Amino acid sequence: MKRLILTLPFVFFLLLSRQVAAAEELRVGVAQIDITPPVGFRKGGGYGEVISTGVRDPLFAKSIVLRQGGVSVALVFNDLLSVPPDLSRSARQRASEQTGIPAENIVIAATHNHGSPEYWGPLRDLAHEAALDQHGSDARETIDYQKKLVWAWSQVIGEADRVALPVTMDVCVARQPGLAFNRRYHMRDGSVRFNPGHGNPEIVRPAGPIDPDIPVVLFRRYDGAAEPIASLTTFAMHTAVDGGGTVFTADFPAVLQTRLQQKFGDAFISLFAEGTAGDINHIDVHDTNQLQGPPEVHRIGNALADAVLAELERARRRSPSDLAATSETIQVSFPAVGEARYQQAKQLLRNQKTGRTPFLELVAAWRDCHRHHHRQHYGDRKPLEVQAIRLNADTAIVTLPHEVFVEIGLAIKATSPFRNTIVISLANDVDYYIPTRRAFEEGSYEVTTCPLDPGCGELLLDAARRVLQAVKRMDGYQPRSE
Repeated sequence: MKRLILTLPFVFFLLLSRQVAAAEELRVGVAQIDITPPVGFRKGGGYGEVISTGVRDPLFAKSIVLRQGGVSVALVFNDLLSVPPDLSRSARQRASEQTGIPAENIVIAATHNHGSPEYWGPLRDLAHEAALDQHGSDARETIDYQKKLVWAWSQVIGEADRVALPVTMDVCVARQPGLAFNRRYHMRDGSVRFNPGHGNPEIVRPAGPIDPDIPVVLFRRYDGAAEPIASLTTFAMHTAVDGGGTVFTADFPAVLQTRLQQKFGDAFISLFAEGTAGDINHIDVHDTNQLQGPPEVHRIGNALADAVLAELERARRRSPSDLAATSETIQVSFPAVGEARYQQAKQLLRNQKTGRTPFLELVAAWRDCHRHHHRQHYGDRKPLEVQAIRLNADTAIVTLPHEVFVEIGLAIKATSPFRNTIVISLANDVDYYIPTRRAFEEGSYEVTTCPLDPGCGELLLDAARRVLQAVKRMDGYQPRSE
Protein backbone atom coordinates (compact mmCIF):
# COMPACT_ATOMS: atom_id res chain seq x y z
CA MET A 1 0.00 0.00 0.00
CA LYS A 2 1.35 3.40 -0.91
CA ARG A 3 1.02 6.42 1.38
CA LEU A 4 1.10 10.03 0.29
CA ILE A 5 3.02 12.26 2.69
CA LEU A 6 2.70 15.51 1.41
CA THR A 7 -34.74 28.60 15.89
CA LEU A 8 -36.77 29.58 16.39
CA PRO A 9 -38.43 28.16 13.24
CA PHE A 10 -36.42 25.32 11.79
CA VAL A 11 -36.86 24.11 8.24
CA PHE A 12 -35.85 20.67 7.05
CA PHE A 13 -34.98 20.15 3.43
CA LEU A 14 -32.91 18.50 0.75
CA LEU A 15 -31.89 14.89 0.58
CA LEU A 16 -28.52 15.23 -1.13
CA SER A 17 -27.72 11.69 -2.14
CA ARG A 18 -29.01 8.21 -1.97
CA GLN A 19 -26.66 5.46 -3.06
CA VAL A 20 -26.57 1.76 -2.31
CA ALA A 21 -24.03 -0.79 -3.44
CA ALA A 22 -24.61 -4.03 -5.20
CA ALA A 23 -23.16 -7.19 -3.65
CA GLU A 24 -19.60 -6.63 -4.89
CA GLU A 25 -16.19 -6.51 -3.27
CA LEU A 26 -15.29 -3.61 -1.03
CA ARG A 27 -12.24 -1.64 -2.15
CA VAL A 28 -10.50 0.71 0.25
CA GLY A 29 -7.60 3.10 -0.13
CA VAL A 30 -5.88 5.23 2.48
CA ALA A 31 -3.39 8.08 2.24
CA GLN A 32 -2.05 10.91 4.35
CA ILE A 33 -0.49 14.28 3.67
CA ASP A 34 1.50 16.58 5.92
CA ILE A 35 -0.39 19.83 6.64
CA THR A 36 1.97 21.26 9.27
CA PRO A 37 2.30 25.03 8.77
CA PRO A 38 5.68 26.75 8.86
CA VAL A 39 7.00 27.68 12.29
CA GLY A 40 6.00 31.27 13.05
CA PHE A 41 2.42 30.69 11.87
CA ARG A 42 -0.32 31.55 14.40
CA LYS A 43 -1.36 28.73 16.67
CA GLY A 44 -4.96 28.02 17.68
CA GLY A 45 -6.65 26.53 20.71
CA GLY A 46 -7.44 29.72 22.64
CA TYR A 47 -8.90 33.20 22.32
CA GLY A 48 -5.67 35.15 22.03
CA GLU A 49 -2.86 35.37 19.48
CA VAL A 50 -0.14 32.74 19.95
CA ILE A 51 2.84 32.45 17.59
CA SER A 52 4.26 28.99 16.97
CA THR A 53 7.91 28.32 17.80
CA GLY A 54 8.32 24.67 16.80
CA VAL A 55 6.80 21.30 15.92
CA ARG A 56 6.50 18.46 18.43
CA ASP A 57 4.95 16.11 15.89
CA PRO A 58 3.62 16.71 12.37
CA LEU A 59 0.00 17.45 11.57
CA PHE A 60 -1.70 15.27 8.96
CA ALA A 61 -4.78 15.08 6.81
CA LYS A 62 -5.65 11.38 6.51
CA SER A 63 -8.08 10.07 3.94
CA ILE A 64 -9.95 6.83 3.44
CA VAL A 65 -11.90 6.07 0.26
CA LEU A 66 -14.41 3.21 0.10
CA ARG A 67 -15.87 1.83 -3.12
CA GLN A 68 -18.36 -0.98 -3.59
CA GLY A 69 -20.45 -1.49 -6.67
CA GLY A 70 -21.57 1.92 -7.84
CA VAL A 71 -21.17 3.56 -4.43
CA SER A 72 -18.14 5.61 -3.44
CA VAL A 73 -17.40 7.46 -0.19
CA ALA A 74 -14.43 9.47 1.07
CA LEU A 75 -13.58 10.68 4.57
CA VAL A 76 -10.70 12.97 5.54
CA PHE A 77 -9.64 13.50 9.17
CA ASN A 78 -7.40 16.43 10.03
CA ASP A 79 -5.17 17.36 12.97
CA LEU A 80 -6.95 20.72 13.08
CA LEU A 81 -9.32 22.62 15.37
CA SER A 82 -12.03 22.68 12.74
CA VAL A 83 -12.85 22.69 9.03
CA PRO A 84 -14.49 25.86 7.65
CA PRO A 85 -17.49 25.03 5.42
CA ASP A 86 -16.41 27.21 2.50
CA LEU A 87 -13.06 25.41 2.30
CA SER A 88 -14.71 22.03 2.75
CA ARG A 89 -17.16 22.74 -0.07
CA SER A 90 -14.38 23.76 -2.43
CA ALA A 91 -12.29 20.68 -1.65
CA ARG A 92 -15.23 18.29 -1.86
CA GLN A 93 -16.22 19.65 -5.26
CA ARG A 94 -12.66 19.53 -6.53
CA ALA A 95 -12.17 15.96 -5.27
CA SER A 96 -15.49 14.91 -6.78
CA GLU A 97 -14.46 16.23 -10.18
CA GLN A 98 -11.15 14.37 -9.94
CA THR A 99 -12.43 11.03 -8.63
CA GLY A 100 -16.12 10.80 -9.48
CA ILE A 101 -17.03 10.43 -5.81
CA PRO A 102 -20.19 12.50 -5.24
CA ALA A 103 -19.40 15.64 -3.25
CA GLU A 104 -22.25 14.82 -0.88
CA ASN A 105 -20.51 11.50 -0.10
CA ILE A 106 -17.31 13.23 0.99
CA VAL A 107 -16.67 14.11 4.65
CA ILE A 108 -13.89 16.46 5.74
CA ALA A 109 -13.60 16.53 9.53
CA ALA A 110 -11.27 17.82 12.23
CA THR A 111 -10.01 16.06 15.33
CA HIS A 112 -10.36 19.39 17.19
CA ASN A 113 -6.67 19.34 17.96
CA HIS A 114 -5.65 22.35 20.07
CA GLY A 115 -2.05 22.04 18.90
CA SER A 116 -2.94 23.19 15.38
CA PRO A 117 -2.86 26.53 13.52
CA GLU A 118 -5.25 29.48 13.77
CA TYR A 119 -6.00 29.86 10.07
CA TRP A 120 -9.69 30.83 9.80
CA GLY A 121 -12.35 32.70 11.76
CA PRO A 122 -12.76 35.93 13.74
CA LEU A 123 -9.54 35.65 15.76
CA ARG A 124 -7.38 34.96 12.73
CA ASP A 125 -9.10 37.68 10.72
CA LEU A 126 -8.54 40.34 13.38
CA ALA A 127 -4.85 39.45 13.75
CA HIS A 128 -4.40 39.29 9.98
CA GLU A 129 -6.12 42.64 9.42
CA ALA A 130 -4.05 44.27 12.17
CA ALA A 131 -0.84 43.02 10.57
CA LEU A 132 -1.88 44.35 7.17
CA ASP A 133 -2.82 47.73 8.66
CA GLN A 134 0.47 48.08 10.54
CA HIS A 135 2.94 46.54 8.12
CA GLY A 136 1.21 46.15 4.77
CA SER A 137 1.73 42.38 4.99
CA ASP A 138 1.26 39.56 7.47
CA ALA A 139 4.60 38.03 8.46
CA ARG A 140 2.79 35.22 10.27
CA GLU A 141 1.18 33.89 7.11
CA THR A 142 4.07 33.15 4.81
CA ILE A 143 1.89 30.70 2.87
CA ASP A 144 -1.78 30.74 1.88
CA TYR A 145 -2.72 27.99 4.31
CA GLN A 146 -6.39 27.97 3.37
CA LYS A 147 -5.51 27.40 -0.27
CA LYS A 148 -3.02 24.72 0.76
CA LEU A 149 -5.68 22.85 2.70
CA VAL A 150 -8.15 22.81 -0.19
CA TRP A 151 -5.41 21.43 -2.42
CA ALA A 152 -4.24 18.92 0.21
CA TRP A 153 -7.73 17.56 0.89
CA SER A 154 -8.53 16.97 -2.76
CA GLN A 155 -5.02 15.56 -3.31
CA VAL A 156 -5.18 13.09 -0.42
CA ILE A 157 -8.62 11.88 -1.48
CA GLY A 158 -7.34 11.33 -5.01
CA GLU A 159 -4.31 9.40 -3.76
CA ALA A 160 -6.40 7.20 -1.47
CA ASP A 161 -8.72 6.46 -4.38
CA ARG A 162 -5.77 5.63 -6.63
CA VAL A 163 -4.34 3.01 -4.24
CA ALA A 164 -7.67 1.39 -3.32
CA LEU A 165 -7.58 -2.41 -3.15
CA PRO A 166 -9.95 -5.23 -2.09
CA VAL A 167 -10.32 -5.48 1.69
CA THR A 168 -12.16 -7.22 4.46
CA MET A 169 -13.51 -5.29 7.41
CA ASP A 170 -13.49 -6.05 11.14
CA VAL A 171 -15.80 -4.03 13.39
CA CYS A 172 -15.63 -3.97 17.18
CA VAL A 173 -16.34 -1.65 20.08
CA ALA A 174 -13.81 -1.34 22.89
CA ARG A 175 -14.61 0.47 26.14
CA GLN A 176 -12.53 2.77 28.28
CA PRO A 177 -14.72 4.04 31.16
CA GLY A 178 -12.00 5.79 33.21
CA LEU A 179 -10.51 8.09 30.58
CA ALA A 180 -13.10 10.77 29.80
CA PHE A 181 -15.16 12.99 32.11
CA ASN A 182 -18.13 15.28 31.67
CA ARG A 183 -16.58 18.70 32.22
CA ARG A 184 -19.82 20.46 33.25
CA TYR A 185 -20.65 20.28 36.96
CA HIS A 186 -23.50 21.25 39.22
CA MET A 187 -22.09 23.50 41.93
CA ARG A 188 -23.28 24.12 45.49
CA ASP A 189 -24.50 27.62 44.57
CA GLY A 190 -26.94 26.12 42.03
CA SER A 191 -24.92 27.06 38.95
CA VAL A 192 -23.40 24.82 36.30
CA ARG A 193 -19.71 25.42 35.57
CA PHE A 194 -17.30 23.91 33.10
CA ASN A 195 -13.86 22.78 34.30
CA PRO A 196 -14.33 24.00 37.91
CA GLY A 197 -10.84 22.85 38.89
CA HIS A 198 -9.15 19.90 40.56
CA GLY A 199 -10.35 19.28 44.09
CA ASN A 200 -12.94 22.08 44.05
CA PRO A 201 -15.06 21.53 47.21
CA GLU A 202 -18.04 23.34 45.65
CA ILE A 203 -18.62 20.55 43.10
CA VAL A 204 -21.81 18.56 43.66
CA ARG A 205 -21.93 16.19 40.69
CA PRO A 206 -21.40 16.05 36.89
CA ALA A 207 -24.10 17.75 34.84
CA GLY A 208 -24.13 15.00 32.22
CA PRO A 209 -22.91 11.55 31.18
CA ILE A 210 -19.93 10.29 29.19
CA ASP A 211 -19.65 7.81 26.32
CA PRO A 212 -16.94 5.23 27.12
CA ASP A 213 -17.29 3.32 23.82
CA ILE A 214 -14.39 3.24 21.35
CA PRO A 215 -15.71 1.99 17.99
CA VAL A 216 -12.97 0.58 15.77
CA VAL A 217 -13.14 -0.43 12.11
CA LEU A 218 -10.09 -2.37 10.91
CA PHE A 219 -9.46 -2.86 7.20
CA ARG A 220 -7.35 -5.80 5.95
CA ARG A 221 -6.08 -6.76 2.53
CA TYR A 222 -8.37 -9.33 0.96
CA ASP A 223 -5.73 -11.98 0.44
CA GLY A 224 -4.21 -14.91 2.27
CA ALA A 225 -2.12 -12.74 4.58
CA ALA A 226 -5.06 -10.47 5.53
CA GLU A 227 -2.58 -7.69 6.33
CA PRO A 228 -4.15 -4.76 8.24
CA ILE A 229 -3.77 -1.52 6.28
CA ALA A 230 -5.84 1.03 8.22
CA SER A 231 -8.25 1.62 11.06
CA LEU A 232 -10.87 4.20 11.97
CA THR A 233 -11.15 4.87 15.71
CA THR A 234 -13.65 7.20 17.36
CA PHE A 235 -13.77 8.42 20.95
CA ALA A 236 -15.96 11.05 22.60
CA MET A 237 -13.35 13.19 24.35
CA HIS A 238 -11.85 16.56 23.52
CA THR A 239 -8.61 16.17 21.56
CA ALA A 240 -7.19 18.96 23.67
CA VAL A 241 -5.11 17.22 26.32
CA ASP A 242 -2.07 19.35 25.51
CA GLY A 243 -2.33 22.45 23.39
CA GLY A 244 1.42 22.32 22.96
CA GLY A 245 2.10 25.80 24.32
CA THR A 246 3.76 27.40 21.32
CA VAL A 247 4.55 24.22 19.35
CA PHE A 248 2.41 22.32 16.87
CA THR A 249 1.36 18.87 18.03
CA ALA A 250 -1.27 16.29 17.07
CA ASP A 251 -2.09 15.28 20.68
CA PHE A 252 -3.06 11.72 21.64
CA PRO A 253 -4.12 10.51 18.14
CA ALA A 254 -0.41 10.67 17.25
CA VAL A 255 0.36 8.27 20.12
CA LEU A 256 -2.42 5.94 18.96
CA GLN A 257 -0.94 6.03 15.45
CA THR A 258 2.51 5.09 16.75
CA ARG A 259 1.21 2.19 18.82
CA LEU A 260 -0.87 0.77 15.98
CA GLN A 261 2.07 1.07 13.59
CA GLN A 262 4.21 -0.83 16.07
CA LYS A 263 1.64 -3.61 15.92
CA PHE A 264 0.72 -3.57 12.23
CA GLY A 265 3.73 -2.02 10.47
CA ASP A 266 4.97 1.37 9.38
CA ALA A 267 2.65 1.52 6.37
CA PHE A 268 -0.44 1.27 8.59
CA ILE A 269 -2.57 4.44 8.82
CA SER A 270 -4.62 5.17 11.92
CA LEU A 271 -7.52 7.53 11.27
CA PHE A 272 -8.99 9.14 14.38
CA ALA A 273 -12.31 10.98 14.64
CA GLU A 274 -13.64 12.87 17.63
CA GLY A 275 -17.04 11.68 18.79
CA THR A 276 -19.69 13.88 20.40
CA ALA A 277 -17.37 15.44 22.95
CA GLY A 278 -18.79 18.95 23.31
CA ASP A 279 -19.08 18.55 27.08
CA ILE A 280 -16.39 15.86 27.56
CA ASN A 281 -12.67 16.13 28.28
CA HIS A 282 -9.87 14.28 30.06
CA ILE A 283 -9.85 16.25 33.33
CA ASP A 284 -10.61 14.24 36.46
CA VAL A 285 -11.52 16.93 39.00
CA HIS A 286 -11.09 14.43 41.83
CA ASP A 287 -7.47 13.63 40.92
CA THR A 288 -5.36 16.47 42.27
CA ASN A 289 -2.19 14.79 40.99
CA GLN A 290 -3.29 14.27 37.40
CA LEU A 291 -0.51 14.40 34.84
CA GLN A 292 -0.18 17.42 32.55
CA GLY A 293 1.17 18.12 29.08
CA PRO A 294 3.03 15.47 27.05
CA PRO A 295 3.04 12.84 29.86
CA GLU A 296 -0.76 13.00 29.99
CA VAL A 297 -0.98 12.86 26.20
CA HIS A 298 1.06 9.66 26.22
CA ARG A 299 -0.93 8.15 29.09
CA ILE A 300 -4.22 8.73 27.27
CA GLY A 301 -2.93 7.68 23.84
CA ASN A 302 -1.51 4.48 25.26
CA ALA A 303 -4.68 3.72 27.21
CA LEU A 304 -6.73 4.08 24.02
CA ALA A 305 -4.27 1.90 22.12
CA ASP A 306 -4.35 -0.78 24.82
CA ALA A 307 -8.15 -0.88 24.72
CA VAL A 308 -8.26 -0.97 20.91
CA LEU A 309 -5.63 -3.69 20.52
CA ALA A 310 -7.13 -5.84 23.26
CA GLU A 311 -10.58 -5.66 21.68
CA LEU A 312 -9.24 -6.46 18.23
CA GLU A 313 -7.59 -9.57 19.68
CA ARG A 314 -10.75 -10.73 21.44
CA ALA A 315 -13.41 -9.70 19.00
CA ARG A 316 -11.85 -10.06 15.57
CA ARG A 317 -14.49 -10.95 13.04
CA ARG A 318 -15.05 -10.49 9.35
CA SER A 319 -18.02 -8.22 8.69
CA PRO A 320 -19.53 -8.44 5.18
CA SER A 321 -19.68 -4.96 3.69
CA ASP A 322 -22.81 -3.36 2.27
CA LEU A 323 -21.89 0.21 1.42
CA ALA A 324 -24.51 2.94 1.14
CA ALA A 325 -24.61 6.70 1.76
CA THR A 326 -27.10 9.52 2.15
CA SER A 327 -27.24 12.99 3.65
CA GLU A 328 -29.59 15.77 4.63
CA THR A 329 -29.23 19.46 5.37
CA ILE A 330 -31.33 21.24 7.96
CA GLN A 331 -31.71 24.98 8.45
CA VAL A 332 -31.38 26.43 11.94
CA SER A 333 -32.11 29.98 13.02
CA PHE A 334 -29.89 32.25 15.09
CA PRO A 335 -30.21 35.73 16.64
CA ALA A 336 -29.27 38.74 14.57
CA VAL A 337 -26.29 40.84 15.61
CA GLY A 338 -26.46 44.53 14.77
CA GLU A 339 -23.54 46.42 13.33
CA ALA A 340 -22.89 48.27 16.59
CA ARG A 341 -22.68 45.03 18.58
CA TYR A 342 -20.48 43.46 15.90
CA GLN A 343 -18.01 46.36 16.02
CA GLN A 344 -18.02 46.18 19.82
CA ALA A 345 -17.31 42.43 19.67
CA LYS A 346 -14.36 42.97 17.35
CA GLN A 347 -13.02 45.71 19.61
CA LEU A 348 -13.21 43.44 22.67
CA LEU A 349 -11.29 40.68 20.90
CA ARG A 350 -8.78 43.10 19.42
CA ASN A 351 -7.99 44.75 22.77
CA GLN A 352 -8.22 41.73 25.06
CA LYS A 353 -4.58 41.91 26.21
CA THR A 354 -4.96 45.45 27.54
CA GLY A 355 -8.68 45.58 28.32
CA ARG A 356 -8.79 42.75 30.90
CA THR A 357 -12.16 41.65 29.57
CA PRO A 358 -13.82 38.81 31.52
CA PHE A 359 -13.42 35.48 29.77
CA LEU A 360 -17.08 34.82 29.02
CA GLU A 361 -17.41 38.32 27.53
CA LEU A 362 -14.59 37.42 25.12
CA VAL A 363 -16.38 34.18 24.31
CA ALA A 364 -19.64 36.05 23.66
CA ALA A 365 -17.78 38.47 21.39
CA TRP A 366 -16.33 35.53 19.42
CA ARG A 367 -19.84 34.07 19.15
CA ASP A 368 -21.31 37.35 17.92
CA CYS A 369 -18.66 37.57 15.21
CA HIS A 370 -19.87 34.16 14.03
CA ARG A 371 -23.48 35.37 14.09
CA HIS A 372 -22.51 38.34 11.94
CA HIS A 373 -20.64 36.05 9.54
CA HIS A 374 -23.62 33.70 9.35
CA ARG A 375 -26.00 36.57 8.55
CA GLN A 376 -23.75 37.75 5.74
CA HIS A 377 -23.28 34.30 4.23
CA TYR A 378 -26.52 32.43 4.95
CA GLY A 379 -29.27 34.95 5.62
CA ASP A 380 -31.37 34.13 8.68
CA ARG A 381 -30.79 30.36 8.74
CA LYS A 382 -27.56 28.38 9.17
CA PRO A 383 -27.35 25.15 7.13
CA LEU A 384 -26.21 22.08 9.08
CA GLU A 385 -25.30 18.98 7.08
CA VAL A 386 -25.76 15.45 8.46
CA GLN A 387 -24.29 12.50 6.54
CA ALA A 388 -24.79 8.76 7.03
CA ILE A 389 -22.64 5.95 5.64
CA ARG A 390 -23.68 2.31 5.95
CA LEU A 391 -20.69 -0.02 6.19
CA ASN A 392 -22.71 -3.20 6.63
CA ALA A 393 -26.06 -4.36 7.97
CA ASP A 394 -24.90 -3.79 11.56
CA THR A 395 -22.64 -0.75 11.27
CA ALA A 396 -23.09 2.85 10.16
CA ILE A 397 -21.26 6.14 10.48
CA VAL A 398 -23.16 9.39 11.02
CA THR A 399 -21.32 12.72 10.80
CA LEU A 400 -22.40 15.97 12.43
CA PRO A 401 -21.07 19.54 12.20
CA HIS A 402 -19.58 21.44 15.15
CA GLU A 403 -18.85 20.24 18.70
CA VAL A 404 -21.91 18.27 19.69
CA PHE A 405 -22.81 17.43 23.30
CA VAL A 406 -22.43 13.78 24.28
CA GLU A 407 -26.11 13.45 25.25
CA ILE A 408 -27.03 13.98 21.60
CA GLY A 409 -24.56 11.33 20.44
CA LEU A 410 -25.83 8.84 23.01
CA ALA A 411 -29.42 9.48 21.93
CA ILE A 412 -28.48 8.93 18.29
CA LYS A 413 -26.91 5.59 19.15
CA ALA A 414 -29.78 4.55 21.42
CA THR A 415 -32.37 5.03 18.67
CA SER A 416 -30.26 3.96 15.69
CA PRO A 417 -31.40 0.96 13.62
CA PHE A 418 -27.77 -0.22 13.56
CA ARG A 419 -26.14 -2.25 16.31
CA ASN A 420 -22.93 -0.26 15.88
CA THR A 421 -23.38 3.45 15.21
CA ILE A 422 -20.21 5.53 14.92
CA VAL A 423 -21.03 9.18 15.61
CA ILE A 424 -18.46 11.71 14.38
CA SER A 425 -18.54 15.44 15.07
CA LEU A 426 -16.72 18.49 13.63
CA ALA A 427 -17.53 17.39 10.07
CA ASN A 428 -17.40 19.99 7.30
CA ASP A 429 -17.84 22.92 9.69
CA VAL A 430 -16.26 24.98 12.47
CA ASP A 431 -15.80 24.48 16.20
CA TYR A 432 -18.57 26.04 18.22
CA TYR A 433 -20.67 23.98 20.57
CA ILE A 434 -24.06 22.40 19.95
CA PRO A 435 -25.60 22.00 23.42
CA THR A 436 -28.85 20.38 24.49
CA ARG A 437 -31.89 22.48 25.38
CA ARG A 438 -31.27 21.70 29.04
CA ALA A 439 -27.69 22.97 28.77
CA PHE A 440 -28.93 26.21 27.22
CA GLU A 441 -31.02 26.72 30.36
CA GLU A 442 -28.03 25.89 32.60
CA GLY A 443 -25.62 28.23 30.82
CA SER A 444 -21.80 28.39 31.17
CA TYR A 445 -19.01 28.42 28.59
CA GLU A 446 -20.20 25.98 25.93
CA VAL A 447 -23.61 27.63 25.70
CA THR A 448 -22.00 31.06 25.42
CA THR A 449 -20.02 30.00 22.33
CA CYS A 450 -23.05 28.75 20.39
CA PRO A 451 -24.40 31.27 17.87
CA LEU A 452 -27.51 29.20 17.13
CA ASP A 453 -30.89 29.15 18.85
CA PRO A 454 -31.80 26.63 21.56
CA GLY A 455 -33.03 23.39 20.03
CA CYS A 456 -30.24 23.18 17.44
CA GLY A 457 -28.91 20.01 19.05
CA GLU A 458 -32.26 18.28 19.07
CA LEU A 459 -32.74 19.16 15.42
CA LEU A 460 -29.41 17.53 14.60
CA LEU A 461 -30.56 14.49 16.57
CA ASP A 462 -33.77 14.27 14.54
CA ALA A 463 -31.87 14.61 11.27
CA ALA A 464 -29.38 11.93 12.30
CA ARG A 465 -32.23 9.56 13.10
CA ARG A 466 -33.77 10.17 9.68
CA VAL A 467 -30.61 9.61 7.67
CA LEU A 468 -29.76 6.48 9.64
CA GLN A 469 -33.20 5.07 9.00
CA ALA A 470 -32.84 6.03 5.36
CA VAL A 471 -29.44 4.45 4.88
CA LYS A 472 -30.64 1.32 6.66
CA ARG A 473 -33.30 0.63 4.05
CA MET A 474 -32.40 3.09 1.22
CA ASP A 475 -35.70 2.63 -0.57
CA GLY A 476 -38.81 4.68 -0.13
CA TYR A 477 -37.08 7.48 1.80
CA GLN A 478 -38.32 11.00 1.23
CA PRO A 479 -36.80 14.08 2.86
CA ARG A 480 -39.07 15.84 5.32
CA SER A 481 -40.04 19.49 4.79
CA GLU A 482 -41.98 21.76 7.09
